[in-house]
Parts: sequence; structure tokens; C-alpha cells
Amino acid sequence: MSPFRRWVWWSVAGFLLGVAASSVQAGRPSEELLPETTTGFAAVSSVDELAKHWKETQLGQLMADPVMEPFGKDLRRQFESRWSGVYERLGLTLDDLKGVPGGEVAVGLILQQEPDKPDAACLAIVVDVTGHLPQATALLEKVSKNLQQQGAKQTEIKVSEGPDAVVQFDNLPKPKDDPAAEPGTAFYSLSANLLVASDSLQVVRGILARSAAAQPKSLASLPAFQEVMRRCARDNGNANPQIRWFIHPLGYVATMRAATPEQHRRKGKSLLEILRNQGFAAVQGVGGFVDFHVTDEFQLVHRTAVYAPRSDQFQKSMKMLVFPNETEFEPQRWVPRDVATYATLYVDILNAFDNFGPLFNEVLGPLQFLFSVGLECQKELDKGVLPEEFRQKSRQLEPAIPPKVVITAREPDSVWELKGKDENTGKDATYIVKKKDGLLRVYAEDDYWRQVLEGLEDKDQKDPNSPRINLRAELIAHLGKRVTVITAYEEPITTTSERLLFAIEATDEDAVRAAIKKTMQTNSGVKLQKFDEHLIWEMIEEEQTGPPEIPTITVPSLTGDDNQGQEEGEQEQKEVRWLPHAAVAVAHGHLFVASHIDFLKKVLAPNQPRAMLGANVDCQLVQAAVDQLGVTQRCAWSFSRTDEEYRPTYELIRQGKMPQSETMLARVLNAVFATGKKGEFRHQKIDGTQMPDYDVVRRYLGAAGMVVSSEPDGWFFKGFALKKGSP
Repeated sequence: MSPFRRWVWWSVAGFLLGVAASSVQAGRPSEELLPETTTGFAAVSSVDELAKHWKETQLGQLMADPVMEPFGKDLRRQFESRWSGVYERLGLTLDDLKGVPGGEVAVGLILQQEPDKPDAACLAIVVDVTGHLPQATALLEKVSKNLQQQGAKQTEIKVSEGPDAVVQFDNLPKPKDDPAAEPGTAFYSLSANLLVASDSLQVVRGILARSAAAQPKSLASLPAFQEVMRRCARDNGNANPQIRWFIHPLGYVATMRAATPEQHRRKGKSLLEILRNQGFAAVQGVGGFVDFHVTDEFQLVHRTAVYAPRSDQFQKSMKMLVFPNETEFEPQRWVPRDVATYATLYVDILNAFDNFGPLFNEVLGPLQFLFSVGLECQKELDKGVLPEEFRQKSRQLEPAIPPKVVITAREPDSVWELKGKDENTGKDATYIVKKKDGLLRVYAEDDYWRQVLEGLEDKDQKDPNSPRINLRAELIAHLGKRVTVITAYEEPITTTSERLLFAIEATDEDAVRAAIKKTMQTNSGVKLQKFDEHLIWEMIEEEQTGPPEIPTITVPSLTGDDNQGQEEGEQEQKEVRWLPHAAVAVAHGHLFVASHIDFLKKVLAPNQPRAMLGANVDCQLVQAAVDQLGVTQRCAWSFSRTDEEYRPTYELIRQGKMPQSETMLARVLNAVFATGKKGEFRHQKIDGTQMPDYDVVRRYLGAAGMVVSSEPDGWFFKGFALKKGSP
């Protein structure tokens, strides 16, 4: 994780939760001040009001409990440690900001675009200091003194004919964890009642111009931002939220990539490239509102809108995301009442299967380098014409590039896609052209997903170990649309305590059972056993000292550089291991896949009605609260007993074993933050020895729930946390 990426969102957290201020509101909303190239945004309408409502929540009361003081100090230390990156770039500390805001506080992550220059990432902090000008002035004086003592050079820049000025600090100290970095530059402005800090002069100038007069190009002018905020406001009754936030998904990923030095970017296909290629640019914006202590019953209510208009139809694997609204959400009779979490959603599984191939090929199928040509061929590509030089070099290949291809630009002036049919086989053929290092590099994109399916079916019977199954016709076509996920844990809490179970509705249980038998019986790593009248297929693996080995997937780097093909060397991969002890069964009208056989047996065992989740009081409270939310169209519903959900993570942190655990959270964190070396885990940042016994914590944690609705322009999420012991 790059230093820039670390301090960006920790700086957001510090501003939103760590600064005390008054509740005066003045000036333009922050989204009208930040540029339209803002890819990440978070704002607090009034930090003072936020702090007041936070303290009224049970979680706020927990953090105020004297027994939590040591842990609170350690958490504060973590904030300050993460904030050190901001201090190194801007010269600000968390303590400097106390008492400075007089109104709204906002943080914006910006993809700075300038002609003839590579895109750059920068951060902007905007603070309304109405009624707190003396404190803001004192802050600037303190920052100036501190930075100059460290060798920074201060100059003043006039930005207009008026009184506005920007203070520039050059030669800022280099980051401690990146001594090879160039000395940084910071810019500050205190104009009227607005304090602005950024590492980009252009951004500061733009903010000052927008504060003086409304400008057409701001974050607020983006249609995606407007639609997201409008959808959340409609549900919120147009009340002013305590926190609002917004992310442009692909823009945010591009900003993170731009923030990572070239030498620190992982090799291999980047997440940005994968998302773009697979049509996920259709998700134009994600954002929402967060409010604490809305009522005595609701400790937290959050609203999130995903803006993905379907006017242009989804492309490639984006087509998988079809979640129909349904009416049946009652917990199934086989769900035990003591689970920690329960979530059920409706998915068009057959449609998802039919559109999964492009994503599979993109992630797991490396491109095959064919040849390179000069940039003079680009003119023909841009016209949709296959260059003659391509034809000449293609004649030496087997198979050759089809003479008739459809050419489209995946990324203007950068990446092109060529699609046609192989003249000999009649199968679709795809080629990718990438502009790099002064050349156009041509690659073949094999249909690895098709090869996997053909290998499973093995019509020619070449593989004695093949299950010889038509996966779509014999399994997927007999699955329904309802998917359910439940979690629990075993005591005492250890690194292997977490239990997960996935259940997919089966429309033809006998057909699904036959397909699973075909798939499993040829696998030497699977053991069959009988439980009551049910057959269970259990995955078996050898003991090992490092993280579990099977099954594995490759995680693409968020900021990875494109460095694929035989000409460009091997790509670096990081493996994430999921459900190493999985057990599979078909029963109760569902296909079950559990993380551990003991949990699957618990679900399959006969239960009395009062032992089922539907009889759980917390579940009934959440169901009643959902009915109050006013979201009538639903494609998903979830329930959580947070006092049970958080216990494994809490106890593992106390034991200092969170990174080594097999919990899904630990696997994700290790995948993202660890070095990627086999058997090596990330380092735990929180000192668990400072945490009190969990019984102190759990009495503050109530039930929580969320509903999701599919809408014409995307999806809407509404969630909440209830007060512990709500009537």
C-alpha cells in the first residue's frame, strides 16, 4: 500500500471524527468548491453536531467508558501515526486543527489533469472557519513556524487582483518511509471564512475562484454526484445529513494508481484495466449519507446510492449484475437462531454464469504476445481499419488474424480491441493492441473460460479424471435466484473459529445433486460421508504451517502496471486462499457450500421451530425496523447481531493473532496489505493487550440490518444499527 493511499483515508477519518468544532454553518457547500476531477469526497456538515450525536450512541458511550481508555489511547496513536503522512506533506497535525472549523469540513481526493503532463493525485482540505478566524490564523502561523524550522521555504503568491493570497511552502521534509521521494510542496490559503490546504496550487486557485462565484466545473456539477445525492436526499426527506460522501469508482482507482510511484507499482494487470475492460465504467458514482443517533432506537442510519444508468446497456461482465426485486425474505427453516449474521439476495444466476467468461479470461488468462509494429499504424486503427502491416505479420502466425475484424478503442490513444471469427474453426477471436514504449504491441486473448468448460465436459473423453459435465446445462440451469450467506463461530475463539455457509436455491434438487456428484467423485482431494440421509463432500488437505493453500485465486493489483506477455516478462501474482476446509451438500432445496463440515452438519440437522433464526428476538426487531424504513422494492436483506459478529475479530486482535487467522476479513486484509510472500502475514497495528474483556464491549452492541433495492439507474442501500435492548 503506497504512503499516499494510506494517509488519504486516514486523513478523512481524522477530520471526520477527531476534530472538535462549533456548529455554525456558512459559505458554499464543499462539493461546489472542489473540482470536477475529485474522485473521492467526504464532508461533515458540522463536526460539533457529529460529535454530539456520536456521544449519544451506545458505541460512543462505550468509547467514553473508563475501561476503554487504554484502547482509546492506542487508537489515537494509530490515527496520529497514519496522519504522519499528512504532516509530512502539509505540515498539519490533528491537534493543530482543534477549534479551527466553524462550519463544514471536507476532504477531497483529486486526479489532477494538466496538458502534456501525466495525471497526478493530490489532496485538498476545505474548512469553513466562520467565527473562528483567530484560531485559523494561529494555525497558519504554527504551520509556518514548524515547516520553516524543518528547512521549508515560504513564499506568498497572489492569485487574483483581490486580497486572496496563497502561502507556498517548498522543500518539505521527505516522507520517512520513502527517502527517495522528491521534496514536497504545500499550499495554504485563508480567504474570508475559508481555509484551504492542498499539495496543488492549481487546486487551491480553483477552490478560491469557486468560493467567490459559482463555477460550472465542480464536483457538484457532475451528473453522477447529483444523482447519488438526489437519491439519498429523497429518502432522507431532504434533511441535512451529518456526513455525506462520494466516490467515482474508476476515477478513484486511477487516482490511487497515479499516486503510486512507477517503481512501486506491481507488475501484472491492474484493477483499473480489468474494470475498464469489463464494462464496470457503467458504475459512474457511489455515495451516500451517514447519520448517528437519529432516534433513541436507531443508533445509526446510512444510505448509499450506486449510480449505474442502464441507458447504454451493460457491457461484458458488467452484465452479470442483475439482482431482481422479490418479496420473499423470511429466513429459511434450516437457518439456526444463533448465527451471527444472515444475508439473503436474489441474483439472476444463469445470466451471471453466461457473462462470467470475459472476467475470468481478463483476470486469469494472460495475453499472448504476437508482434510489434510502429506507431504509424495507429491512424488506421483509429479509423477502424486493420493496418496492412498487421496483415503481413499475421500471415506468419497460426492461426492468423481474421481478415475481417471489428476494431474498437478500449482506451482512446492507448488500447484497442480487435474481434473477429477464426476462418478455420468459426470461433470468436479477440486481439488486444497496446500502445507502449513507442510501439503498438499486439496480443492474442485466448478464451480460457471456454477451455475450462470444454475440459469439464470432455466430449472426446481424453481425460480420465474429467467429470464430463456440461456445467451450464447440468448444474447452473437447475439453480434458482435466491442466494443466502450465514456466519457464526466456534468457541473458544481461535484463528480457525469463523464459520461461513453459502446456500443457493435449487429448482431441481435431484439434478443438482447428480451434478455435484459428477463434479466431486473424480476429485482425489474430496471425501464423501453420510450425515443422516444427506451426502456431504468434504475437501481434504495436508497440514501446513503457512496460510491454507486451496482453493486459490489471483488478486490483481490496484495500482499494477501492465507488464504482460512473453516479451515483457512474468507477471507478479498474489494468491488469496478461500474456504480451505469446504464441505458441500444438496439438501432442503438448496446447494450448500460451507467453510467447515461441522457448521454444515449443524444446518442439516433437524431443528425445532424455536431453534430457528425466525424465532430470534433480535431478528424480529430488525425485521420490524426494516418495515419502518420505507424501502418497498427489495433485492437483498441482511441481519446482524453485532455483539456476536464482532466478537471473533475483537478476540483475535486481543490475542495478537488477527493476521494469522482464517477469517474472511483476515484473508482480505492479508491479500491487500501483506507482502505477498508465501507464508508471510501482514503486521497487526493495534495493541490488543490494551483492550478490555469482550463482555464489557458487547453490552453496547445491538442488532443491525440493511435492505437493498434494484432501481432503473442502479441500486439503493439503506442500513441501520439498533440500540441494544430496543423495545
